[in-house]
Amino acid sequence: MTDKEIILEANNIVTGYKNSKSTNKVTNDFSFSINKNSITVIIGPNGSGKTTLLKTISGIIKPLSGDIFYLLNTCTGRPMHDPCSLTGALNSDKMDAVAFAKARSVVLSKSPETGMLTVFEIISLGRFPYTGWKGNFSEQDHYEAEKALREIGIESLSKRIFKTLSDGEKQKVMIARALAQNTPLIFFDEPAAFLDLPSKVELSKLIADISKNKTVIITTHDIDFALNYSDELWIIDRDGTIHAGTPEKLFKVIENIFKITLS
Repeated sequence: MTDKEIILEANNIVTGYKNSKSTNKVTNDFSFSINKNSITVIIGPNGSGKTTLLKTISGIIKPLSGDIFYLLNTCTGRPMHDPCSLTGALNSDKMDAVAFAKARSVVLSKSPETGMLTVFEIISLGRFPYTGWKGNFSEQDHYEAEKALREIGIESLSKRIFKTLSDGEKQKVMIARALAQNTPLIFFDEPAAFLDLPSKVELSKLIADISKNKTVIITTHDIDFALNYSDELWIIDRDGTIHAGTPEKLFKVIENIFKITLS
């Protein structure tokens, strides 16, 4: 990766959950900067807080403390070939739902309940930030949905009922929906968790290809994927400390936390 433009950063965030009676801290104080068109991979033991961290930086839940900033480009969601310019940093704590939907998309490990919706209808849902409260589907929206189908290579599934697909096919559809949403950032939470080995390999290559034009942040249990595809690796240890760096610099940390030997 040669483009070092920062697209997402955070200052001293602490993740966790709180209610009226107690606060449960999950990960410790952590600051980061993520470059445009890169892959950041989050790994750690079961229960270490990977999903909590991903949900926090993607704006699904708020950090217990600290700030997260989206450094976005105004061309996000604009018509084809429209000129665009850089905007200032947007604090995630002050962004509304539509702003978040234009800033980032999220692909989870478990597919949603979708009734009798077709694949194309599912992908088209990615356009909701741009259709307005009436849900009017424009020529641009059709273009983006069709483009996502082609990019993921699932044109033949377009008219299929989503719930009849295999797990691997469903994940491709959800990735296509994220692409149709036309966001500069895509978050993946263990997208290969329920897939067989061939589907996992195919998905890994697909996500690597997506990162050529998008910024990807992904949680996974797959250490091989983390070592082979990440530009930046975050490892959460058992006490909630996050170790960040390139895979090469974190070999010993991986060995110590996962009790394995890397060749």
